[in-house]
Amino acid sequence: MPKAIKKRVTKRTGLKEEKVKSKAIETFTLLKEKKKFLIYALSALVLAVILVIGLIFYSSSIKKKAYAYERDAYNYYYNINFKNPIPEEERWKKALELFQKAIEVKSTPSAQFYIGNCYFNLGDYGNAIKAYNKFIDKYKSNEEILPLVYQKLALVYIENGRDNEAIKTLNTLAQFKNGIFKDTALRLEAWYYETKEKHEEAVKKYQELIRDFPLSPWSAEAKARIEIEKGSESNTSQTK
Repeated sequence: MPKAIKKRVTKRTGLKEEKVKSKAIETFTLLKEKKKFLIYALSALVLAVILVIGLIFYSSSIKKKAYAYERDAYNYYYNINFKNPIPEEERWKKALELFQKAIEVKSTPSAQFYIGNCYFNLGDYGNAIKAYNKFIDKYKSNEEILPLVYQKLALVYIENGRDNEAIKTLNTLAQFKNGIFKDTALRLEAWYYETKEKHEEAVKKYQELIRDFPLSPWSAEAKARIEIEKGSESNTSQTK
């Protein structure tokens, strides 16, 4: 009996070819998108580097300009590098102008402090108080200059007749850094009482200074002032 002829089954390849083609297109598209992403990422990185470098150069330029103003201001303030002496008032006005220009470019603690000093030296106590208080608000963490600011501010308050603020500022100075400047605060407070002709109070502050700070540079002066104040107190009593 003859064998039955089996029909050859034709394999369909079209579907696989479509899948391969589709996969190839998908892969190509994905690579294209990745390439585009990498280009964008690289461009962003280059732009960021350029911006950082630009900011560094800009910051350096700003610092140099501010420093130049400050340097010239110090020269006027301390009368340095001038062949002929310049009147004090003129020097302080010029120094003030230059310190203000420095602040406009880049604010620094030293420039802010000296702006207050210039106003103080010129007798403009209102603006001096504003400048010192601005320093306290902005640079309270600057422990090198801050004690000097408290001292100058107290003196301005005394000169301006604002007694309560003066004593309050001296108390703040006395408490600064666990009392490291208390001897200076006592000396200034004693001087304040001297200006008010309150001789007994002045003597008490000088005595406190000598007792608590025998090694203070103000101690010898305090001893001398006690004798002067006791004499003034005696003369005042006799007059009465």
